[in-house]
Amino acid sequence: MRASLIPLVTLAACVALLDATPRPAPGGVRWTTAQVARLRHRIDIVLRAPTLRGAEVGFLAIDTTRSSVLYSRNADEEFMPASNFKLLVGSTALRRLGTNFAYVTTVLADAAPSGGVLEGNLYLRGGGDSLLGATDLDAAAAAVAASGINRVTGAVITDASHDDGQRFGLGWSWDDLPYYYAPVVTALELEDGVVHVRMIPGSAVGAPVTLLIEPQSSAFTIENELRTGPRGSQDTSNLVRPWNEPRTIGLVGSYPLGAKESGDIEPSVPDPESYAGDVFARALAAHGVAVAGGVRSGRTPARPITLWSHDSLPMPRLLARFWYPSDNLMGELLLKELGVMRFGEPGTDAHGAIVERQYLRSIGVDPKTVSIGDGSGLSEYDRITPRDLVAILQSDWRGPDRDAVIDALPLAGVRGTLRRAYLGTPAEGKLYAKTGSINHVRTISGFVLTRTHGAITFSLLINQWMGENRRHGALQLAKVLAAIFSLMATQ
Repeated sequence: MRASLIPLVTLAACVALLDATPRPAPGGVRWTTAQVARLRHRIDIVLRAPTLRGAEVGFLAIDTTRSSVLYSRNADEEFMPASNFKLLVGSTALRRLGTNFAYVTTVLADAAPSGGVLEGNLYLRGGGDSLLGATDLDAAAAAVAASGINRVTGAVITDASHDDGQRFGLGWSWDDLPYYYAPVVTALELEDGVVHVRMIPGSAVGAPVTLLIEPQSSAFTIENELRTGPRGSQDTSNLVRPWNEPRTIGLVGSYPLGAKESGDIEPSVPDPESYAGDVFARALAAHGVAVAGGVRSGRTPARPITLWSHDSLPMPRLLARFWYPSDNLMGELLLKELGVMRFGEPGTDAHGAIVERQYLRSIGVDPKTVSIGDGSGLSEYDRITPRDLVAILQSDWRGPDRDAVIDALPLAGVRGTLRRAYLGTPAEGKLYAKTGSINHVRTISGFVLTRTHGAITFSLLINQWMGENRRHGALQLAKVLAAIFSLMATQ
């Protein structure tokens, strides 16, 4: 169930895209009965494509402004949504947590320092920010040093008690766990739950492959069994997580002689809390702060002294960093944060799901038609109908934060998971949508801008698709989707 590697959009790129991309406007000419009939007939023809033979297809498309149905097939059947499930947690979070929401990470102390010495512990307390980076922890260490501390008699205590101890979503597949898209979930994360690893081939066939690793940490062991393959051979590098060595990240396979430095492999980190604590301790040492007691987990006392505080991006920017690359870890942490908002710490999936169901009920969706296993859509237990997803999108469109939602959705040919999709077709620059992909599941839901009728809100969910096991299956499905979205965009 390994997903394709999709480069993360940098913050600067996100800002530029949000500023430069025009947003769709409502309105348009009302559809005639003949136009709707013609559209339905043409879509029916496209959906007869051989690549969809045996697949279950659910599809609902409506006139966004008037809510009239343009196309419907199995709209009330429950499907596995894959990452289209992120529309539920993202939209709920935007509405319930608000546009000013940000995660907060803090460094605290037992007492004020005296003569450069802190008698007691330093506490690194996570608030659920998956995008906390090594540079942020370096800034935290600099702040500790600037406060006059050069020695800590206690330890660095990592505190992830903001959320519960459930580290994986229910219904996740065990063989996904070494990869970036199935990270360990805690309230104290670093670098989106991964360590950054790049490969350089050796100087001869059979020589070990050199690894470039950032940031350095002793919170895990990287076992490198990669060897240099013949020039022009296939890259067979892969990640493994030995069950009997839970702190080990294994790399196996070969990387061809003469190949360029690889992209970021991004293995998930077995213990993000220890990872963050270790990187923070290294940063403290680099800034001249000695810690006597090492790093261990624990809880922050009732009345600590705050030495450093860091706010994440605000919600609209978080939403873009969530939906653009389809970040599973952010989905899990948003689900738990909804639980914190309603029930207090620790955040749990169960409490977050209660808030999601309340939100669904508030927009006219029967929560009984939705099965919530996690926040990302990676779970085998997740189910939702095309009609439910269209209702979520319609609520976003009609709500106070439409622009934030439109700005955060991938855009065909421009940004996110659709950046290279539908180039040169009428859908380019007209399709704002969230994609989803797990084994035998392909989904996409969002908005299409038509030529004369304004926007279309749609959800297209495909389950039991066997095309991924066939030669050119992905290309054939891409052609089907391009035909459908081109039909819509040219109306």
